Amino acid sequence: MKRHFFRTLSLIFTVTALLVFCAGCTSEITLELKKDGSVDVVFSGEAGDAFAAMLGASDSVIFDTKEIEYEMGSHGFSKVKAVSKKGTDLTVSMTDKKGKSAMFTSGVISVENGKLNAQLSPQTLVKFYNSADSQTVQFLDMLLAPIFNDEKMSQEEYLEVIEAFYGEDIAEEMKSSKFRITLKNPDGSQTVQTVPFVKLLTLDEIISFLKISSF
Repeated sequence: MKRHFFRTLSLIFTVTALLVFCAGCTSEITLELKKDGSVDVVFSGEAGDAFAAMLGASDSVIFDTKEIEYEMGSHGFSKVKAVSKKGTDLTVSMTDKKGKSAMFTSGVISVENGKLNAQLSPQTLVKFYNSADSQTVQFLDMLLAPIFNDEKMSQEEYLEVIEAFYGEDIAEEMKSSKFRITLKNPDGSQTVQTVPFVKLLTLDEIISFLKISSF
């Protein structure tokens, strides 16, 4: 069961640029579009203390890096390298050569006029959720996110639900968590946005990187 959970966690971290659930910190993902059309992806993040404790990790290793590399290699990525130096941290680098990963097929990431764009919306997130494997869906369901259940809920209401189910420490980590997305283009231009983690899980608008520069 624990092996299945870690596999699911690794998929969420790296399959899509916005569902990188490393709560309790600022996680980040960088996508770089190459001249040949391939996209290099680097994710880095670290589980917060409360999340690590909930997983029973404490000072032990959370992430099976070999399993992560295998799973990512089976989901549209090549040149996958996963590293965890402290056990609770994770860095994954990989390449999507032909836009076959869930980041592209869900519409979260696209290439427009030779530049990368990320579009975060209830529709793209639900599309990812509906196309995900059963283990990934199981993990997403654990987050109790209204966006995946066709519900509308404010960020405050969602945090109250999380606190009721998982406790105050988990809710506080989620409240302070942020997710930074960097898109780099072949011409040297780039776009950077930092989005509150809870905002993603209660999203009720469309966020396009070509239109919005910051939060």
